[in-house]
Amino acid sequence: LNAQSFQRYDFTFSGGASFPLGQYDTSVSLGATGGFRLTPSIELETGVFGVISPVGASCGAVGCTTVDSRYIWVPFGVRFILPLKQDRVELSAGAGGLYDNFSSASSMFSGPLSYHGFGGYLKTSVAVALDRRRHFWLGATPRVIVANGSGVGARDRWFMITGDIGFRF
Repeated sequence: LNAQSFQRYDFTFSGGASFPLGQYDTSVSLGATGGFRLTPSIELETGVFGVISPVGASCGAVGCTTVDSRYIWVPFGVRFILPLKQDRVELSAGAGGLYDNFSSASSMFSGPLSYHGFGGYLKTSVAVALDRRRHFWLGATPRVIVANGSGVGARDRWFMITGDIGFRF
């Protein structure tokens, strides 16, 4: 029997900031991804990311109102990995599709507003193994997210950068 020569499963938790390329404020983003390696250099991945209160505060003559809003993104795609330094450092790049969901419960938009749509993402990352067996990883990932909301003509364009903690087996 052949033993597994590389770790096939990858679970990563991410936290960082999302920067809109448009009308909203910079926001906190949290997420998780899971991956399955087909080969040591190719991984199929999916995940979920949330952006908390991207609309921010709206101020007027009667004061300021904080808008209760959020984005949920579900990326799915492929990641290509380049191992370095005895497989303890990795560079990677990935791309794929994306489900985009925005919701807001504010009268700022004349009542609650929500929409969903599809788009895509691009990402690069660097990660370093924290232990000799390469189970625990620490990394950083910048992403570009592009999506179009159906029905309302929304065009979402975001840059996200996260710190990542991963576990592989």
